[in-house]
Amino acid sequence: MHRHYDYLIIGGGIAGVTAAETIREHSADAHIAIVGEEPHMLYSRVLLPAYLKGRIARSKLFLRVAEDFTNKKIDIHGAERIVSIDVKHKDAIFESGKAFTYEKLLLATGGRVKEWGRQEDQPMVHRLQTLDDADRLFEAMPAIHNPLVVGSSFIGLEFLEIFLSNHITPLLLVRDAHFFGNVLDEQGSDLMHENFLHLGIRVDYNDTIARIDHAAGGTTVTTKRLKKIPVDSIAIGIGIDRNLTYARKSEIEVGEQGIKVNEFLETSSPNIFAAGDAAEYYDIITKSYRSVGNWTNAVLQGKHAGLAMIGIREPFSSVPSYSITNLGFQITVLGDTHNHERAIVRINKAHKQYERLFFKGDMLVGAALINQFADKAHLSKLIEQRLDMAQWRSELESNSFDIHMIPVVR
Repeated sequence: MHRHYDYLIIGGGIAGVTAAETIREHSADAHIAIVGEEPHMLYSRVLLPAYLKGRIARSKLFLRVAEDFTNKKIDIHGAERIVSIDVKHKDAIFESGKAFTYEKLLLATGGRVKEWGRQEDQPMVHRLQTLDDADRLFEAMPAIHNPLVVGSSFIGLEFLEIFLSNHITPLLLVRDAHFFGNVLDEQGSDLMHENFLHLGIRVDYNDTIARIDHAAGGTTVTTKRLKKIPVDSIAIGIGIDRNLTYARKSEIEVGEQGIKVNEFLETSSPNIFAAGDAAEYYDIITKSYRSVGNWTNAVLQGKHAGLAMIGIREPFSSVPSYSITNLGFQITVLGDTHNHERAIVRINKAHKQYERLFFKGDMLVGAALINQFADKAHLSKLIEQRLDMAQWRSELESNSFDIHMIPVVR
């Protein structure tokens, strides 16, 4: 099979679908196709935990049906994995042997959960990246009684609440001394820990899995601190690996975390763009390259890439954010929380409220919030506008100071 498309999108997730639909809104006659690796129609990854917590039916996960694409004259090809791109002849080649020719190409290939554990461990190891992952855990849930959650991450938090919602008490294993230790200071992590204890969640810090032993009597995890833990499932909250082999093979520039694109989401190769988890984009706010792996970013970049592909070329600008309501806490991470020079912590323990503000010089670059969601939009504006915060430094040291008093350009 060898078809020609005006716009070819590799990746059937939210970034790819948003790009295709954006193109269609502006071009009624263009030939558009989406080629995805998963066999399913577009579904919401952010709602997978709600499905496993019993809050929504599986059918509610799906955001599109085949008829939606038929009506918009967008071809869909599923279960296809990209292996290379012939940049010179504008050909995308897939594992099945299919090849599609394009005029403009978008790479929105997302990522897969990193490999973990031995082959014999996999029957009891659970991840939460795809619908197939969620279905597998849903089917296994009735037989789970002693789950071990591994990882200090948002996915780790989701696993904890999933098990509690199914009346199962999990054990959490954290490599570092504190939960979210790369974002929260000790005070913020203590708020998280106290909440875990309140909910009956057991937590072991400064420890990791050293060995997994399977026997007739069950499975035992031995940790590096020589603790022996009987388990019947292991839920892994770790990061993703991006499929970048095809890009390197095609001599498309790849950065440290993804396919390198400029502020217009253009790759190093003409007429090829990248968006979503697959992209390492130039952030005009921080003046650096970064990769952001969340749903909101994928939607925004998908729309932006679609516009860029049809010639509406503007720099992409957005303050990355991730928010979760989990275990009774509302947690938000904004902007750049890693590359900073100093941080200010504002905490109200009685109300379980916490803010950690990250600065480069006198410019706010990021924030971590617990139960302070009302400040999210204003802090995003302060980060986006790169304001000099020097005159507010002393006020910010006080938890009683209202951040909304700092003016932004409307």
